[in-house]
Amino acid sequence: MHTQNYLKIAFATGLIIISCQQNSNAGCSSEIRILGDDLIGKTFTSHENHLLSERILRAKQFCFRGEEEKSIDAINAARELAGLKPTNGSFDWENVPIEDLSRQPTN
Repeated sequence: MHTQNYLKIAFATGLIIISCQQNSNAGCSSEIRILGDDLIGKTFTSHENHLLSERILRAKQFCFRGEEEKSIDAINAARELAGLKPTNGSFDWENVPIEDLSRQPTN
């Protein structure tokens, strides 16, 4: 009887931990995608490309491990190198016009 209760508690705890990590990964994953969109059309030297690749790879690794703050820091390092504004990891709904959200990206 007690063993079943312990197993239920362990299972529920595991599900909670997994769901928390998924939410965390969604934020940094979105920021990595946004960074990719912001880099479209920009040109860099081969050295800058190498540095950007390292920073983006590090951000992906941190994000995969659920270390959102470290991932955002790595993303901001890449954004700084590219001459873009840093991000805090949350979408600014108040300052982005709705027209910009509904517009299709141009390639």
